[in-house]
Amino acid sequence: MKSYILLIGALSLLSKSHTQNAIVINDNAFIVLDGGTAGTETVVVVDQSNANGIITTGTGGNIITMGEFDYLKWNNKTGTGNYVIPFTTDIGAVKIPLTVNVTSAGVGNGYMALSTWDVSPGAGNFDNTPYASEVIHMSGADGSADVSQNVVDRFWVIDIDDPLGTGELFTTAPISTMSFGYNTSAAEVGDGNTITLGDLVAQHYDGITDKWFGWFSAGTANGVYGADNGTGLVAGVTPAVGAWYRTWTLSDKSGPLPVEMTYFESECEKNGIVLQWQTATEINNDFFEVQKSLNGVDFNVLAKVPGYGNSSTYRDYTYTDEYETGSGAFYRISQVDYDGTRKDYPAIKTNPCISSGNVNVYSAYPGEITLELDLNQDEDVQVKLLDNLGKEIGVSNLYEGRNGFNQFKLNYNNLAFGNYFVVISSSSFNTTTKVVLK
Repeated sequence: MKSYILLIGALSLLSKSHTQNAIVINDNAFIVLDGGTAGTETVVVVDQSNANGIITTGTGGNIITMGEFDYLKWNNKTGTGNYVIPFTTDIGAVKIPLTVNVTSAGVGNGYMALSTWDVSPGAGNFDNTPYASEVIHMSGADGSADVSQNVVDRFWVIDIDDPLGTGELFTTAPISTMSFGYNTSAAEVGDGNTITLGDLVAQHYDGITDKWFGWFSAGTANGVYGADNGTGLVAGVTPAVGAWYRTWTLSDKSGPLPVEMTYFESECEKNGIVLQWQTATEINNDFFEVQKSLNGVDFNVLAKVPGYGNSSTYRDYTYTDEYETGSGAFYRISQVDYDGTRKDYPAIKTNPCISSGNVNVYSAYPGEITLELDLNQDEDVQVKLLDNLGKEIGVSNLYEGRNGFNQFKLNYNNLAFGNYFVVISSSSFNTTTKVVLK
């Protein structure tokens, strides 16, 4: 494979009149990165933390990355400020600068690897292929299998997780806001796309869950970022503090890429298995079915939980299964629309909360936790107290349990009030229970 950097015009990689190790691009010069592949990337390195690592003078400058693995590597390490990358399109040489405004410096020896490239070239082609390497779909929040027509024909990569394998990593990620310059010409927003300039928002892809995050409904935006000036800039893109995402695109907020159920999880409580889930948006949602299986294959319906119909705010749901099996179980949520359309979400596996009797844990008096257990046999019971972050506090206690009812006391003098976890285990069972210390 042949990788190359094409330099046209006035360019200085080291200029005594500017910051050391800065790239200085003068009078509309070009840097073109092409030919990179995963593992054999094409890279230009800005080896400094200062936000002035790239300087454009005169009529400006241009950096073109032709593909996903043609990177600008900026060793920003512990720097702050506006990191402006003068990206330019390869067709028509339209300037589309990307700005990463680092407001709180990272900790460690990390860097940003950045690239952007157009997809689906040619009139009538708007399916955004080939996708970025971690992307597997462009499904829509309205249930459509593909809404590429609502998405600009371009991806951006902003990666701080050492994609080049150099071992340079942040131990604490920087905090930033971003602004995306985009091409307003038909080459990227037209030619089959259905996009209204002024309505674009930024969305990121989650490679772990394989979902696009962000939606817009009833005049309210959630999980989408920024505001579009309609002339080529989506600014004010502000992810959650400390959160960085590799792959981004811009979509029309009238038909954005989807957000699925934000979470589905279980927790052991004294009344049984408590199932909790949350939605970010709902369209024609009649109800949820809560389903249970002992083998992960054959599911039975436990309950129907009414939905909110159409909603553009986060909605929280809960259901308690009072019949804990003692051997764990599989739980699944099935969402049903008003027209009967059904969607099954992935099942979760729960470990047994109890497998040899009932457990009750409470703090009735300062300085004391009471544990009540119904055991089916004589066995030693080990008890650990953890703080809210899962760190063990003090030494574990070992109690001699007897067949039948048992009551143990655990002292915790000098601990602050609040939420803690009690881990109770024996040769036949293991359970973790939350307790509020008084």
